[in-house]
Amino acid sequence: MKLNDIKYPDLLLPGQIIKLPERDKPAQPGTIDYEVQPGDYLSKIAVKFDITTRALAEANEISDMQHIVPGQKLKVPGAALPPVEPTVQAATHPPDDPDVEKMFNELAGEQGLDPGMVKALAWLESGWRQHAVSPAGAIGFMQLMPTTAQWLKQSVIGGELHEDLSAYDNVRMGTRYLRLLLDATGGDKDKALASYYQGYGATMSGVMYEETKRYVELIKDTEARYWPE
Repeated sequence: MKLNDIKYPDLLLPGQIIKLPERDKPAQPGTIDYEVQPGDYLSKIAVKFDITTRALAEANEISDMQHIVPGQKLKVPGAALPPVEPTVQAATHPPDDPDVEKMFNELAGEQGLDPGMVKALAWLESGWRQHAVSPAGAIGFMQLMPTTAQWLKQSVIGGELHEDLSAYDNVRMGTRYLRLLLDATGGDKDKALASYYQGYGATMSGVMYEETKRYVELIKDTEARYWPE
């Protein structure tokens, strides 16, 4: 801001040229290990370490760039030292928001769901951030896809809901969807969670991606650590 005499940092225009301050010390490229955090996606990690998304995907043999999960270990090639800016809390750090927990308890209870499971799922999906939007367009605490949200509003719940603006509406819709998946899978918790991540059709056809298996285990581990029964 000082270098470019910018008084209002939120008012930048596409095409505007700004100067960047030089680093005090040159970066020392190398390969480092990085643990995926809640709310992370591949391009976001690539930006953090100043490499291309393609290079990051190739280094980790990732064919589907949408399928990374919190807790997954990635190799970051040609990266400088890890960034110093704060990141979303990792699953190893418990969330601390009594009001949000109260909301989860209420909405999970309405659907007969284990509140701890819902809290863990939302924590890994978004880091409990309503403004989180994935590259695929998934929205809010529960990372609802627009098509899923539209279906829930029109055919399941009804009424005027705002999954993009309201954390309450977002969690209400996500818990209702999870209840439907749990019922559709015969009460199988693992299959319901897998369906939430990779889709009901793929799960029930017997497909279970390695990323999905990690996702399910991470939710169960996080629930057991912070919200045991």
